[in-house]
Amino acid sequence: MKRIGSNLRPAEPKPHRNLRNIIRYSEEQKPHNDYPRRIISPPTPKECCTDENREVIGNVRELDGFKFCYKLCTVCGHAVRFFYPAIKSNDKVVREYRAWKRYSAQ
Repeated sequence: MKRIGSNLRPAEPKPHRNLRNIIRYSEEQKPHNDYPRRIISPPTPKECCTDENREVIGNVRELDGFKFCYKLCTVCGHAVRFFYPAIKSNDKVVREYRAWKRYSAQ
């Protein structure tokens, strides 16, 4: 006897992505930049956290076709992982993401 649903294929395994964030948000510890191991940051941004006050820490990295960097506020130490807009890329993941966004926007 055949089990119901046995003709369904198992889901394709997702590619392993290293999305580990080196930023640790903490109210107890003071802000500290120990790039590339760890960045300790306040959990919430303040009024001083503007684009003019943020500086890029380290190198621009790429993950599945998406480029990102870490930005740190020079006044209070709040850190974020900033993803650059994917303008031009032939990467398969970027093309699939754009197709998905185009479809979901309709």
